[in-house]
Amino acid sequence: MTDREPRDQQLRVEREHRDDAVVVRAHGEVDGTNVSLLREGVVAAFAEASAVPVVVDLTDVGFFASIGMALLVEHHRLGEDRATPLRVVAPARSPLRALRAARLDQVLDLYPDLPAALAGRS
Repeated sequence: MTDREPRDQQLRVEREHRDDAVVVRAHGEVDGTNVSLLREGVVAAFAEASAVPVVVDLTDVGFFASIGMALLVEHHRLGEDRATPLRVVAPARSPLRALRAARLDQVLDLYPDLPAALAGRS
């Protein structure tokens, strides 16, 4: 990426509706300038999910700012209200360190990889 590219191009979000979950994959960096892209994906996933969990996969995220964490907490609570679990894939890299530092590993359902999150086992 060049210095002239907008920050929102440093984040790509994909959504996949599966039989067992709606998966939102983020690629790049999540910060205040582009968190709206992740928010759109997560909101759409919750709108699509009926009786299946929403899985947010942060495997390909190199930087995860506190605003991204707030988004996850907000949707974790929404999921509890709707009986739609939010599962977060956060391998042992930057997002996991940030989530642990904020003690959100005690609030969110974190998984080491996508297969574990889909199965609901950490």
